[in-house]
Amino acid sequence: MTIRLYYDNAYQTDFTADVVARAEINGQPAVALDRTAFYPTGGGQPSDTGTLNGVPVVDVRDEGDLIWHVLAGLLPLDDTTVRGEIDWSRRWDHMQNHSGQHILSQSFIETHDALTVAWHLSDTSLTIDLNRIGLSDEALADAERLANLVVQRNLPITARIVSEDELPALALRKQPAIDGPLRLVEIGDFDRVACSGTHVAATAQVGLIKLLRAERRGQETRIHFVCGGRARADYERKHDLTRRLALRFGCAEDDLDTVVERMHEQANANYKALKEAQTALVEAEAQRLLATAARNGSEPHLIVAQYPGWQSEQVKQLALILRGFPGTVTVLTGGAAPQLFVARSEDVSIDAGQLVRALVAAAGGKGGGRGDYAQGAFPDWERAAQALALAADVVADARN
Repeated sequence: MTIRLYYDNAYQTDFTADVVARAEINGQPAVALDRTAFYPTGGGQPSDTGTLNGVPVVDVRDEGDLIWHVLAGLLPLDDTTVRGEIDWSRRWDHMQNHSGQHILSQSFIETHDALTVAWHLSDTSLTIDLNRIGLSDEALADAERLANLVVQRNLPITARIVSEDELPALALRKQPAIDGPLRLVEIGDFDRVACSGTHVAATAQVGLIKLLRAERRGQETRIHFVCGGRARADYERKHDLTRRLALRFGCAEDDLDTVVERMHEQANANYKALKEAQTALVEAEAQRLLATAARNGSEPHLIVAQYPGWQSEQVKQLALILRGFPGTVTVLTGGAAPQLFVARSEDVSIDAGQLVRALVAAAGGKGGGRGDYAQGAFPDWERAAQALALAADVVADARN
């Protein structure tokens, strides 16, 4: 049986131990030790990493009596005794955030009777899932304030093993789902719950607890938050962003919301004016094309044009406008990437979908659509130009 040193001292970063078993886990070498300070993945907390005799430990797994250390490389067979070293920055991060999770979970119970039903800690996120929905911003702020008051009280965080017979007399935050002796983690007079994880010695070491956002997930609410070093990093990142934005806009940081709102209103006005101008341009271009087609005298009027500087929405709008005029077949290309737009008026029997398929097949593109309107696309403008050059012949074939 592997002795779990992290139970007695979460701050222990190095140790020596004897190798008691070797194996391969998912194609990687692994060893079990008679004692270890490495915390294995479990209870929502990721495993520690570090080294055994200099070989990186990439995963740690709890297999009941034995804890297996998955290694990045082979540990020599004559290494029967190893020196283990814990990645302290990772361990400290996990300790801060796990203790912060206990504090926040109890804070939600005390402020809004919301029970944590699950939690998850990874290298990039920290969440708890509450059995409540509809929590307001004020409710979230209430829980956050209480959690940080508990941090400031610097309550001791202790762990002890209790027997199953002792449990009924203990006021636990959540009843355990297993029988037998349990390890309890207690935060002063504030929280008590069964837990096998690593924790800081007192709440002040958690640092700041900051809620980031809440999202509904079915009948539960997921709370995203950060603690300690992660909270400081989040603050530094957002402070730097705020500072750079204030410099960019030439305003005080406290005026950023007003400046952004004003810019948003101006952008909306500019966008509306641009769309109106684009619509007027498209309508004028439609009249110009119709006049040119009428002078050519062909029946139906074949309109072929390309607009590489236009947005695809404009070119589509132009094709749809021209579709409304009798006796017209329109073949246009345009957009940021070369697209094909084909439309025909109601009194023309040519199938636009078939026309698109014929053009893209001949010029190396793809597309299709219905009888009166269809679209395609080409890998480059050379292929698009080739399709336009073939349009007259393809339309003539379609008429025949």
